Amino acid sequence: MFSPSMDIKVPSRLKMALTLLLVWLAWFVVNLAANGIYYIAADKGQSGLRLAGEVLYFAGVILTGVLIPYHLCRRWGLEIPLFPQKRTVWFWLGSLVFLVLAVFLGIQAMADQGMSVQTFLAQPVMRLIAPLPLFIPTMAAYTILWYGLMLRGWEKVFGGGRLAAMAGIILSAVLYGLYHFASVDEIFFLKGMLDEILITTLIGIGFGIFVVLLRSLAVAFLVNWILNLFVFSPLETFHPPIWQWPLGVIVLLVLWLVYRYCWLEWDHSL
Repeated sequence: MFSPSMDIKVPSRLKMALTLLLVWLAWFVVNLAANGIYYIAADKGQSGLRLAGEVLYFAGVILTGVLIPYHLCRRWGLEIPLFPQKRTVWFWLGSLVFLVLAVFLGIQAMADQGMSVQTFLAQPVMRLIAPLPLFIPTMAAYTILWYGLMLRGWEKVFGGGRLAAMAGIILSAVLYGLYHFASVDEIFFLKGMLDEILITTLIGIGFGIFVVLLRSLAVAFLVNWILNLFVFSPLETFHPPIWQWPLGVIVLLVLWLVYRYCWLEWDHSL
């Protein structure tokens, strides 16, 4: 159900590079459109429009960040390992250090927004965990798109090897940082936007190095999930009513079934 067979067809480096840029552009447009709807909804006080933006966001992010990147990774034979084949003590130690560093950065970001750790932990349990289900589709997209397709795709474009891996880490991180120009509500504050792009680019480099060295997308997903919990907990928009919690996961499951039983079946029949 989850991993049907697929013939590997590697395109030319030029075609692969153009495809990667088109996927990035699609991701950027989806985020720009959703953020635009959020901005209008907040300005007009229209909660229904905000919900429409959520549906558009989840559908677009899952399509451009999960399904298309996953499909291309398998079609091009790119590595997307959940865990390394051998989980040595260095893997567990490195994962622990990476997690601690992410928690530290998350707490710092949370403090910059005026929320202390004590205030964070003093929240009611339901409010404390509210952002977690919302992040599942986005963190899946971040993991597969940026640390699967983009990182490994650019590595292959540059010819493979250590230097190519370094170039893939840097270029995918820069593209990750640049997509934050899609934040409509922040684009009017250029200095803050440039700071955010610099920080997210450095975070992307850190995650890229981890994935290349320790080869675990599952740990990258978990660490990013926890990091974003701290970063976005102070924002009220990440604490919606409980009935909205599973919205993104439902959209993810529906689109995955369409991909698995419609797209792939049609592709195999050609």
